[in-house]
Amino acid sequence: MADLNDGRLDLRRSRGRFIAFGVVAALLVLGLGGRLFQLQIVNGEVYTGRAVADRTVEVAIPAPRGLVFDRSGSPVAVNTPSWTVRVRPADLPDADRRRVLARVAELTGTSGARLRARLEAFVGSPFDLVPIERGVTREAALLIGEESDDLPGIVVAVEPTRRYLDETGAAGGALLSHIVGYIGPVTRDDLLTLEDEGYLRDDLIGKAGVEASFEEELRGTYGSELVQRDASGRLVRVIETIEEPQSGTNLMLTVDAEVQRLAEQSLIWGMDVAGVSQGVTAVMNPQTGEILAMVSLPAYDNNKFAAGITTEDFNIYLADQNQPLRNHAISDIYPPGSTYKLVTGIAALEEGVTTAGREWPTYGCYQIPGAPEGECLFDWNRQGFGPLAMVDAFAKSSDTFFYQMAIQTGIDPLAAWARELGYGELSGIRLPGEEPGIIASTEWARQQGRAGVFTGELAQAGIGQNVIAVTPLQVLNSYAAVANGGNLMRPMIVRGETDADGNLVREYAPELLHRIDADPATLQTMRIGAREVITSGHAYNIRDLDLPGALSGKTGTAEFGELTEAGTLPFHSWFVAYLPSAAGATDADLAIVSFNYSAVVPGNVSAEVVKYFLQLYYDLDQDLRLDPNDFSLVTAN
Repeated sequence: MADLNDGRLDLRRSRGRFIAFGVVAALLVLGLGGRLFQLQIVNGEVYTGRAVADRTVEVAIPAPRGLVFDRSGSPVAVNTPSWTVRVRPADLPDADRRRVLARVAELTGTSGARLRARLEAFVGSPFDLVPIERGVTREAALLIGEESDDLPGIVVAVEPTRRYLDETGAAGGALLSHIVGYIGPVTRDDLLTLEDEGYLRDDLIGKAGVEASFEEELRGTYGSELVQRDASGRLVRVIETIEEPQSGTNLMLTVDAEVQRLAEQSLIWGMDVAGVSQGVTAVMNPQTGEILAMVSLPAYDNNKFAAGITTEDFNIYLADQNQPLRNHAISDIYPPGSTYKLVTGIAALEEGVTTAGREWPTYGCYQIPGAPEGECLFDWNRQGFGPLAMVDAFAKSSDTFFYQMAIQTGIDPLAAWARELGYGELSGIRLPGEEPGIIASTEWARQQGRAGVFTGELAQAGIGQNVIAVTPLQVLNSYAAVANGGNLMRPMIVRGETDADGNLVREYAPELLHRIDADPATLQTMRIGAREVITSGHAYNIRDLDLPGALSGKTGTAEFGELTEAGTLPFHSWFVAYLPSAAGATDADLAIVSFNYSAVVPGNVSAEVVKYFLQLYYDLDQDLRLDPNDFSLVTAN
């Protein structure tokens, strides 16, 4: 047998290398042991706390949203239990996603594409529950529950949903939709500014009306709780409640839902009889600025938005040329026509152009100063009215009288008095979307690239035509300021705060914007003129209403747009009025404006709308409405 060691040389072993290896090994063991001792003994509590923290997280507890009541204490925006379908993305297999969402869509009566879009729009933890459909029926919720084994990741839960009511307490969001507004999911753009304020990715926020402008009050204060999650991020249990949520503030509107219904009823009648597709009626207390009703037609149903409006329904609203989503009372501007003669009259009296007793000639067609012969502006009757002083000129609404007043006053003083009465500026009503309007001035002309305003433009500005554009609320507020003796009030839409039963517990104080800087005698002259509008018959038989006061006001017809085939311009219809105890008195507690867009009929349909409202509001045993098409009594037709 061969020797296996044959030919191999044994190397001499190095004692130093062996010792060095032993020392290194000992140092390594000692270092590891020391580190373990530090982690487990010295810093054990620190790392134990971190491990616990990795399994726990503080999450927000949403607060119940504040309720909204009308002036009488009837609820108009409440929270009701509703079924919501949510998805946990981590539990929904990608391969099965389309089938699961399609089945949920079938059971809830919506579209799979809509549910997929909502899920895909979510950015957050895959273990968070994402709401994809709110307001589903109880039957649909039960069916989803029965099929839960075949619908991985789908969870159905009860959560509060906003519900909007009418004056009877029934679901009827359209009655107050432009006032109350609606809530909807926060968007990614919202979160860029609101996440630091505690808003969540699946949160709801006010989108329009009081819901938006009083979002901070209605939202409440969210609470928080400590929850435990497992290693995958799934919720295991609630450890403790750190802070209880505080409900949002309950609000009371200045608006009375029953008065709102009367205003809507009268406006709908007028629009129907005159073939009008867009209109406004607003009612105010001149003493306080409180809005008692504000109707903008057509309206929209805010319950559709609260439940999650479908793309089809939303597109219908967007496609409607009459823009039902806009509050035409504050968000659209129109030429005010003869209602604006209040501004011109006050300006002329205050600037020393005329006095209350001085008569001026009126003309069938007024020759524009400095213009070629024959360039004239017609009076509305094409004949003139002979010599007139301010009260009679206002009552008869002579255009040529007010052309002269405007030209003699000048464009910038006229603009300054317009602003004194609240035109060309935001009224400050706490509703989103208000427009300031347009008032002609030298500054305005320069913004158009011109040195100044043409004389013809100045004359037409005196009767609220050409470039002058205002909101219906501005017209109402200007007359309310004259009616109350000269206080321009900030229009109020919320009266104060209530308890859970709708009882007022904190009333908001009316706010004075400023005193109109005019001689009281000037305002008195215009109030007498406003009374003469009613008694002279220019507003037809409205003077015969058996009202508890001396109704005063002004009609307006405002041309706009392009010439028709008949060579005439279409026109809007205006009527604004207030009800003091006697002619010239400053104690009126009700003022109203009605506006009808393109109301091309012989009569003033807005005056008929106001007449009908007053009959309903005061429960009069009279019906003096005239058909604006032929001036016949409606009751005789």
